[in-house]
Amino acid sequence: MNLNKNVSVGLALTLAIGIIGFRDTGIFVNSFNAKLKNGTEVSYNPNDRIEIVGEGTSKTTYEVSLDGIRFYVPKASLLKVDNGLNGYKVLDNTPLINENGDIIRLLSLDEYLTHVDDRGELVYVTTADGTNGLVHKTALKEDKVRFITEGIAKEDLTLNNGQTSLKLNKGDSIDVAWFQEDYFVVFDKDQNKYNVPKDKINIFASKVDVQDNVIEQAKKFSQSVEEERVKQLSTNINANSAMADLVVAKGETLIGSPYVWGAVGNGGYDCSGFVTAALSAVNVKLPRTSRDMSVVGEYVNFEDLQKGDLMFFNNGKGGPVNHVALYAGNGIVLHASQTRSRVVADSINSPYMKNNFVNARRVLY
Repeated sequence: MNLNKNVSVGLALTLAIGIIGFRDTGIFVNSFNAKLKNGTEVSYNPNDRIEIVGEGTSKTTYEVSLDGIRFYVPKASLLKVDNGLNGYKVLDNTPLINENGDIIRLLSLDEYLTHVDDRGELVYVTTADGTNGLVHKTALKEDKVRFITEGIAKEDLTLNNGQTSLKLNKGDSIDVAWFQEDYFVVFDKDQNKYNVPKDKINIFASKVDVQDNVIEQAKKFSQSVEEERVKQLSTNINANSAMADLVVAKGETLIGSPYVWGAVGNGGYDCSGFVTAALSAVNVKLPRTSRDMSVVGEYVNFEDLQKGDLMFFNNGKGGPVNHVALYAGNGIVLHASQTRSRVVADSINSPYMKNNFVNARRVLY
């Protein structure tokens, strides 16, 4: 990962995470660039790591943190893994000792201990009754919980690890646990491990991907499926919603970007520039200004807003419409705020949203 001064700190970050053991760590599988709300530009390469602190509203992005500053990364670019050690099970009756080497008490077979700190050949732990002390690692079995992401095979695959083999059809799911170099580490239902090149697996399948897969599977398993039936399978999946997910995910990655009047990514965004950038995720192009945007598409009542709809406002600075925002669903609105000098996420129930709302438009069909 590089900062705007081109100082590489990816190795340092990796080592730090290895020592600290974040419970929710993300490993980048693709290159990713972002401009943080403090103006810092960051650049990540595959295999760089970062702390994951939550999910975006659209559920298609992860909220991540760098030095206390939060921003969003598409799930397709970041694999969530569990890099932490939860605790240990005692393998034999062994003493729990204090810092001076004095025995506190004997531990019981299979007693569970919570990991606190690594001390070389010893580990500092907490027992179930809250007692802290040191134990030799040789008397313990590590307890790690593997975080699994569902991967989808992009094509028919035959995997082989030298001892076992596994066949995957296009669209089959597989448990993805890790990423290193340029391949995913996956496990079958019997916990056999395989390495798969990253371009063979989707770690985040949009609803459009799912739609295509449903049709593909229908064709594959029943060549006699009537075309009308395939069309019905297609309509069962809301393609509009899939497009909205992509637009909102793009918008979330821009949260914190500076507000720059007249800009569409050249150092920042104004309100219509932000909406233009978000809609570019699905190649939808609209007029450049919020006023012109406000007459495009289908009129939508406030109470009928859906994810991906555009909201228009009049803040009293002239004209019938002078601000546009993107509705992200779940009561969240994304927009480039001039008064706050950056792209932000606000509640739809905020005073500004309620008092200045003019109309809404649906442009995703």
